[in-house]
Amino acid sequence: MIVCVTPRNDPRRTAAHLVAVWLAGCAVSAVQLQAVLVAVFAGRMPWAAGLLAVVAASAVGLLALLGAHARAVVPLTARGAGPWMWAAAVWALGTLGAAAAAAVGHRVDPLESVLPVHLAGGLCYAVAAALLVPGTRIRLGALGTAAALAAGGVYTAVDASGPPTLDEWITANGVDRAMLMVGEPPPGYTVRVLGASEDGFGADYERAGSPRLHLGVARAGQDRRRADAAGCPVPFGDPIVCTDDGGGRLLVTYGGDHPRRELRLSGGGLVHTVTLGGSGADLAAARRVLSLLRPATDAELAGLTELPMRR
Repeated sequence: MIVCVTPRNDPRRTAAHLVAVWLAGCAVSAVQLQAVLVAVFAGRMPWAAGLLAVVAASAVGLLALLGAHARAVVPLTARGAGPWMWAAAVWALGTLGAAAAAAVGHRVDPLESVLPVHLAGGLCYAVAAALLVPGTRIRLGALGTAAALAAGGVYTAVDASGPPTLDEWITANGVDRAMLMVGEPPPGYTVRVLGASEDGFGADYERAGSPRLHLGVARAGQDRRRADAAGCPVPFGDPIVCTDDGGGRLLVTYGGDHPRRELRLSGGGLVHTVTLGGSGADLAAARRVLSLLRPATDAELAGLTELPMRR
């Protein structure tokens, strides 16, 4: 009677093998992603195709080098062309997963650091290598890891495709709610919130047939221009005239090629400025905006959730 026994892998060797593939996969993911970006913007299809082919061949060669030292873990690599067969299989499966990880990363935030994408891409190569290691437990574990990665990627992509809540957007962008102040719209005007950040908040007041009014809220001291004791900017070129408008307001009039007026009100560590563009701008309306400042409502801030959000 002949008894066939499947040799058990040394757990330490197997772990070292998979870690080495993961590290190599991170490098392969990074290089291939850069190659794809260069190819996309190259504009020459033959040149781009050649670049991608060279990068792919180099990646398979790197993996084959690892495969040549994995004979004790992966019997397939003990054959003549085994390391290349193993490398081609790992590269194909790993690249498929890494491409999906890159797509999810771009979906979540195209401006975010690509390091998590490359780490996830390397993990995809390690999972592909684990599928080729003999042993039911290892392969089941690899299949389970692949399923978890796929489910996590789908969930992340779906979650990123929906608009954030207002609180999520404000928290993610580091916006101080104390700066989200608007003035009660003067008769005939509508308020439109433009944006908010760590440094400021802006909104426009619009009325048909009248120049718009722009309200800006910033922290005191953020304006780095030189100013006198009364807070009036020191002229540098074009003339600047400041007058006390009453009620703690300062009216700043700028001359020159682009004349405009600003009505400023400071308080609570913030500076509220209404900019009046055009000669027909309604100064009384600007005074009303600053005299009736209040926290902006969630309905007025709803448009912020359509703007880019940090992840």
